[in-house]
Amino acid sequence: MRSTSQFPALTVLPSHSSSINIDQKVDLLGLPFAQLEAQLDSWGVGKAQAKRVFRGLHVQQIPLHDINSLGRHADTIAELGHIAQARLLTAVKSPDGTEKLLLEMYDGAQIEAVLLPMRRDRYTLCVSTQVGCGMACTFCATGTLGLKRTLSSGEVVAQVYQAHQYIKAKEGNARSLSHLVFMGMGEPLHRYERTRDALQVLLGQHGLCFSARQVTVSTVGLVPAMRKFSEDFQGRVQLALSLHAGTDATRQKIMPVAKKWTLAKLKQALLDHPLPGRRVLMLEYVVLPGLNDTPEELDGVAEFQKGLRALVNLIPFNPFKNSPFRSPTEAEVLAVDQGLKARGVASSIRVTRGRDKSGACGQLAIEGFNADRQAQGLNES
Repeated sequence: MRSTSQFPALTVLPSHSSSINIDQKVDLLGLPFAQLEAQLDSWGVGKAQAKRVFRGLHVQQIPLHDINSLGRHADTIAELGHIAQARLLTAVKSPDGTEKLLLEMYDGAQIEAVLLPMRRDRYTLCVSTQVGCGMACTFCATGTLGLKRTLSSGEVVAQVYQAHQYIKAKEGNARSLSHLVFMGMGEPLHRYERTRDALQVLLGQHGLCFSARQVTVSTVGLVPAMRKFSEDFQGRVQLALSLHAGTDATRQKIMPVAKKWTLAKLKQALLDHPLPGRRVLMLEYVVLPGLNDTPEELDGVAEFQKGLRALVNLIPFNPFKNSPFRSPTEAEVLAVDQGLKARGVASSIRVTRGRDKSGACGQLAIEGFNADRQAQGLNES
């Protein structure tokens, strides 16, 4: 792990100070291209400058005043807009290569993101969308924090760019960031429009152009937002549903949101979700021994999956402080996997990574950094 001073700062910085409060300014980094065109036009800068500004912010990632041929327009844009920041404070690395990043927003709010090394010299970034989470799922450490605030679309984009720059700084061109999974802190569809705008920026042809096929968005099951997501992205971006139970009764015990959105309503939303080509839905299922691994629950999962082109992804529960559950044994997870397959359900087991640094699925709660920094003598005075 490196000290804070060794990390590269996000190079896109505000070009000059302004008397306007940042909360009153337009979040430039989070504006999809068409919205940026309209905003620049309304400021008298003109739509013609949009491609130049967008490329400067998202591809070159340079300050406004360094963008070629922008001239005096840079002053206008900097006065009325701001460029979101996600400052990398520190990182901890697991023996399996997983790295948990601690990032700070402009107001001091902190989030975690997780880098997962993949084959072919690539990385997946587990992206956070909120500071904390308001869904209060009992098997998730983030849910114990409550919701502090939702990240702006620009802060989500800045988080991705900071991870991208971190990889470049430490590995050059040897590895690249290719996959994004919106499975970090927070519920991505809680403030759907912010996640939507961030996705449009990241996938847009004028920016870094992440492939939609390599992006996944997970949700606890907010049906109205799921339907908007389906309409906006038409199945190009993979949708993952946090299922976690085969009956409404059990799901309501561990996921408060399930009291509003039943399995029947969720299934109908998934049946209506477009799946182009060979794309499939992902049904996430954290294995909680003695609770959701019973024959009744597995029967319910099989019934839910019937008629859906979906894969059930089994996640061994990852422990956190004061959790009411225990982690399943390997045999218990295999039993669930075999039980589902015996019922005709396509299933897989997610490999647990980063657990020792509280960086595995369900463990993100701004923990595990101080101890590592103290052990390595990296605390600042």
